[in-house]
Amino acid sequence: MHYLIDGYNLLHHVGLLSGRVGPTKLEKARRALLGHLSGRLGTEAANVTVVFDALRAPPGVDDALEYQGIRVLFSRYEIADDLIEELIRRASAPKLLTVVSNDRRIRDAARRRRCPVAECVDFWESLHQRTPAPADPAVEGEPKRERVSRGEAEEWAKEFEDLGDDPDFKELFNPYDFDDPTTL
Repeated sequence: MHYLIDGYNLLHHVGLLSGRVGPTKLEKARRALLGHLSGRLGTEAANVTVVFDALRAPPGVDDALEYQGIRVLFSRYEIADDLIEELIRRASAPKLLTVVSNDRRIRDAARRRRCPVAECVDFWESLHQRTPAPADPAVEGEPKRERVSRGEAEEWAKEFEDLGDDPDFKELFNPYDFDDPTTL
């Protein structure tokens, strides 16, 4: 099974983005989404394509990239819906392509090709029913660290400090308490 995901549609429908947001919050939301998908899907992440509108793409990013096994596409010359429809049309085995979107146009295109369709919230909930994928084992000869250094923790805390105030992200990553660094 391959998943074709309407990225911003998923972010909005599961409540991780709302209204107008700046490029920094969009980038963090994209990374959080991709990291969450990768963590929940594990090796199945290689069977995921997420499409984002390029108007909100980070500067200097290619049209296509890989993020922890997930194929990420930014639609540069068309809106994301057009690119998603094209990918649906080109699917060699449409019955094995699950399209994740609440957009009527995309859902209709998927149904015409007999692709399974998943609504964003249903797909998101199905991810949460999975056990998170185990982390990759340590590289042979390299000892596995149990904890990050205080400096690394401070760098990460600084990088993502505004997410601690975002109730949607806080709820997503419960039971972790972002205000208490000893639980990280």
